[in-house]
Amino acid sequence: MRLLRWRLRWEYAKDFLFYSMLITLLSYFIYSMTGIGALTALIWFKLITSAGGIFMHQNRKAQELAFYMNHGIGKKDLMVTAVIGDLLLWIVGIVVLVKSAI
Repeated sequence: MRLLRWRLRWEYAKDFLFYSMLITLLSYFIYSMTGIGALTALIWFKLITSAGGIFMHQNRKAQELAFYMNHGIGKKDLMVTAVIGDLLLWIVGIVVLVKSAI
């Protein structure tokens, strides 16, 4: 049962994570070209684009929300899982890039 809940979270979040992965790769590329000076701008860029992606994703998935709620997974739980996965991946990548540049 627990595996089913994680699989459903993945199904809900995978198109958001695809969008956020593109933004993450773009920010990695920008950091590698500009260096540490652009880090503040990249943090704001990632937060703003993630917020926009979340709102677009919620509008797109609004019709499917009842399905997930019938399986005992709420809207907040779905989005928190997707956002934490996205930001965790971005933070780990940025830390690795910063450490490798030093």
